[in-house]
Amino acid sequence: MRATLVALLCICVGAAQAHAEEQRENERKETLQCEGKRRGKETSGAEEQNKERSQIERRQGERRADAPNAQTLGRDQSGVYVNAPAANSAYSPSFVMRGFPSGLTLFDGASHGFTAQDVDLSTVDHVEFFKGPGAMLFGKALGGYGGAANYIRKAPTQETFARAVATKASFDVTRFTADVNAPLNDEKSLLFRMTGSAQSLGSFVDFTRTRSFDIAPMLAFTADDGDRVSLRAEHNGARVVWRDGLPADPVFLHVPKEFYAGLPANEHETPFFDDLTLRYEHAFNADWRVAAVVDYFLTANRWGWFTGWGYDGFQSVVFGSPVRARTANRSFDAQLRLNGRFDTGFLAHSVFLGLEHWDFYFGYDNDVARYEAAPLNIFAPVYSPGVSYAGAFWSNGVARAISRSVYGQDLIDLNENWRILVGGRYDLLSQRERVFDPLGALTGEPTSSLSKGTRGYFSPRAGILYRPDEETQFFAAYGKSLIPNTGVRIQSGEAPPPQQDTQYEIGFRRELLDRKVSFEVGLFDITRDNVAIPNPANPSGFYSVVTGQQHSHGVEVNLGGEILPNLKINAAATFLHALVSKDDNIPSQRGSDLLGAPRRVYNSSANYTFDTGDLKGLELGASYYYASRLEATLPNTYGFTLAPQQMLGATLGYALNDNLKLEINAANFTNRPNWTSNGALYHGEPRTIAASLSYKY
Repeated sequence: MRATLVALLCICVGAAQAHAEEQRENERKETLQCEGKRRGKETSGAEEQNKERSQIERRQGERRADAPNAQTLGRDQSGVYVNAPAANSAYSPSFVMRGFPSGLTLFDGASHGFTAQDVDLSTVDHVEFFKGPGAMLFGKALGGYGGAANYIRKAPTQETFARAVATKASFDVTRFTADVNAPLNDEKSLLFRMTGSAQSLGSFVDFTRTRSFDIAPMLAFTADDGDRVSLRAEHNGARVVWRDGLPADPVFLHVPKEFYAGLPANEHETPFFDDLTLRYEHAFNADWRVAAVVDYFLTANRWGWFTGWGYDGFQSVVFGSPVRARTANRSFDAQLRLNGRFDTGFLAHSVFLGLEHWDFYFGYDNDVARYEAAPLNIFAPVYSPGVSYAGAFWSNGVARAISRSVYGQDLIDLNENWRILVGGRYDLLSQRERVFDPLGALTGEPTSSLSKGTRGYFSPRAGILYRPDEETQFFAAYGKSLIPNTGVRIQSGEAPPPQQDTQYEIGFRRELLDRKVSFEVGLFDITRDNVAIPNPANPSGFYSVVTGQQHSHGVEVNLGGEILPNLKINAAATFLHALVSKDDNIPSQRGSDLLGAPRRVYNSSANYTFDTGDLKGLELGASYYYASRLEATLPNTYGFTLAPQQMLGATLGYALNDNLKLEINAANFTNRPNWTSNGALYHGEPRTIAASLSYKY
């Protein structure tokens, strides 16, 4: 019935992807559309690129003083939920979008693989959130329709400046960030920019601490003919005492928030990553351009975990055997994309065609202690000073995935009011994994397995847009995508089929108050097939079957803009139901709400800037966030839910002069516990105060 309704609505409403792309088009294209022309300009390709680049640089200059804040990032977006404490960190949180964990991280439109990864926000200018078919706009149909965050990284501009920010916050948080930008020649054709950060984070939880640093230089060169080449590098390193959370049992909702439910001696981590990105852009003329992007990403970590972490049902946290792991993964991604515009009669086409090669490798090596760690008494914890791996058991494994892809899309203007979208992506996906556990330390029985397979998948998308006037848009879209089940083993030895998402989406957008305020409503329906679940015939849990299914549907509402001079407001609401719709296991998860998917989320914020009078330079802001009750376990446990989250925040900023600015932020004013669960329970961040002093030269 739902599919039938959407099919009928598709006749008169337009594509969400077309809508998303339209918002990113520049004013030149908007003018041409209104006039029904697509070739009215005689600007050369080089001149057009320079104009667009200047607009981007100007927008980045406007945002520099407004760098993303990890405590609030994503919480002002409908359909986006942060299933983690709102920590004051240099790193971006991970997101749950439309009920599903975001499976893909985009950087300037390109991914580093099929999994999300840590992002140091000191390198980021701003963040875009793609939900539904809009997630495929950058040639990645593999991220899933739960959505993807696109991190637009700071790029060189023609200005000369240096900016430093020092932050001190509750729970022993100290952070320093720097941003230096300069042209390297008189013609300003060779530009340089470097960002960096160093931080030391304490926590309200005992033993938990993070120290990290990041440095990211970038060079950009523009030739006389408009060709542009950029090279970017980044190195990030950290030392972490990891926070395990708490076993998912109601008793832990009443323990002191400082309680650490792990063994600190086994929880030290040393993650690092290196990233190198080369980009080339060339405009053949005003209508056709080509871009090539090559990215190499390497990350590694040493970390500890336990084979049987949980609650004994009486008074202790149990651990099983300690495990020390060494992991590394490498991702290589190369894309070639052609964008163009042309006319066929009265039809105007905006097309892109692309090729992509993605090569991902993951390897791990585990040492498993021969003994079980002593239980930790909840009421009188005594932490072991060390962990012994003398004579440890061992296991290791490697996994590799290679995708060769071709994708394309045609956005067709039928007239000034109607647009249609057709497109698709074909992925030839090869997967191979070897696991060697000769003593059964992790799998429960001696295991030496090899799984492999190659198969092609087609992911179509289509939509339609109707604009009755310049301020109103109706849209609808349909699309499919896939997410590889990497790290999933099935007993037949074949590579597991990927998760496959099918989504229908419809919506409405209206601009008000001379386009200073926008109002949006969207409805979505997503079905995710081939979800990996434990194989009921394999008690060790080492093997899986991919017969599970999950489903999410809901409504998103957004209202935002400048309602009065200098007063900006934003309000968003999400109503969704995300659940397990198929599960063959006993006990079955069928009918259970997914973790990190509250059925209602509301948020609102207001910011006012004084630009005249005695209060010139003063900025005031306030925000409120609400998320309804969450399920604590999967399958859901009757009567065991987490209380609604509520967070009240405020900001105060004052520009002491043109170069110096002081900013104070307060989060969770009412000091609510704000529990979350991803299978383990996490107490939310208590009331925090942060002060930042920034200087720009």
